[in-house]
Amino acid sequence: MSTVFNGAFAPSIGGFLTVRGYARLADIAKCSFADNAYQRDLKPEHVKEIRKFFNDGEYLFFPEIILSVQLDVDYDKSGAPSGGDPFQLIRDGQPFKSNTNGLDIKPRKPRSSADLTRYEISMPDGEKLFKRIDGNHRLSAFEALKDVEFDRYVAPFCLVFFGNAKDARRNEKALFHNINSKALPLTSEEVFKGIVDATEDFSNSDLNDRFGPEYLQCRQLKDRLDFTYLSNLKSVFGKCAGQNECTRSVLIQSLQDVRKQIDPTASLDSEAVFEAIKHINDTYSDKRLQTSTAQGLFAAFMFFQLSADRSRGTYEQFTNWVLRTHQYELQSIHAADLVKIFGKIAQSRKRQVFVSMQFSEDTKPNFDAIKSAVDDLNKAHELDIEIRPIRIDQFDTGYSYGINAEVLRLIEDSGLLIADLTHGNKNVYQEIGYLMGLNQGKGFAHENFLLIHNGSIGDVKKDIGFNIAGIKQLRLNDTNKLREAVKEQVSKFYGLM
Repeated sequence: MSTVFNGAFAPSIGGFLTVRGYARLADIAKCSFADNAYQRDLKPEHVKEIRKFFNDGEYLFFPEIILSVQLDVDYDKSGAPSGGDPFQLIRDGQPFKSNTNGLDIKPRKPRSSADLTRYEISMPDGEKLFKRIDGNHRLSAFEALKDVEFDRYVAPFCLVFFGNAKDARRNEKALFHNINSKALPLTSEEVFKGIVDATEDFSNSDLNDRFGPEYLQCRQLKDRLDFTYLSNLKSVFGKCAGQNECTRSVLIQSLQDVRKQIDPTASLDSEAVFEAIKHINDTYSDKRLQTSTAQGLFAAFMFFQLSADRSRGTYEQFTNWVLRTHQYELQSIHAADLVKIFGKIAQSRKRQVFVSMQFSEDTKPNFDAIKSAVDDLNKAHELDIEIRPIRIDQFDTGYSYGINAEVLRLIEDSGLLIADLTHGNKNVYQEIGYLMGLNQGKGFAHENFLLIHNGSIGDVKKDIGFNIAGIKQLRLNDTNKLREAVKEQVSKFYGLM
């Protein structure tokens, strides 16, 4: 038994010998394979999208699948073609049969002299002689369906003939490159405009069900975006002189990015998205951000504004990080990468313990006790992100800063504040008050600081004021006992016991 393909023969513009025709998708998939030497790795999400495209069935259309086949001949074996060069046989409308793999190419008589020569190409069952130059993702998605219902579907194909193995490899790679790099694709905006704006062709339910909720939200939001008022976002949405319009593509891509990060199965609230865009516009009033056209950066801002998950950082923290590390200078960046990177930084900061204390020689044992307690926990629990105690006199940012502003930023970024009340330092009280104010403003309980006092160094009656006397404190008169008590409390705070 064999699988048969039929098509019309003609040389291409560049002189390649080709046969074009139609065949069942099942037959094309069965008789072809992808050469990993040049084919792109299969992207699961892309294959999944194509499978959905198959299953939905609506607007189902397949562009031409480009295949190649090598005209193999072993002239030292019997059965070699008597006419010599296989290419010349094909050009002359003569039959060719390979004596190495059973590929059989037979001409069919044209109906008139004006008709193209037609060929019947047979391949022995079990053989995969066609290489996939273009269309591998589509065929792989089809193969994953394993549904006989699709056996009846046909697709156009173009089969290109090649000679020896070396020429075949060179030509296949060159054609693959040209197909995927030379054509000028439609911009995302042009593609989206024809769908989103066509209310007479695609209803709201069509957009939501057939294309995705982001398409519907784009339709609902795009006309509400008045860039007279959202002027700081003009560059992002392509509204400045010399830019190409990209409102729809930025909206749809950003909504997709955010939904994937928050909950791929749920839709975002359109009103919340609109309010988030207004908030981001206020943030982009910073001149540095106004130069950015990166859609991924805008989408990351949207994620941190809409997400209720504070474990990956807050909007304010993300904003400060973007400005401090010059992320706005990147022309292109993926939102998912930004969220992931800053999420790791946020986790690291949550493991950061800010130690507020008087820095003097006699209080040094207190910091040593805190550091030793933290080191013990890191070692005992083998934490992937270690707990890290910092104190402002040992912190070096690598640039000049107002020390008071830097202290407050470090306190806000840290997961835990340990305040040493020994000697009653006024700065320590200020830093405790700042954190308590932050907690109150954000509606948080006062659970992210630990107050300690070492009675062997200081005097409780002199050091601790009445305004915090009612807050739980670790008061010990022995440095070793203080160390163990701090270890227990830090362990509880980070859920290590």
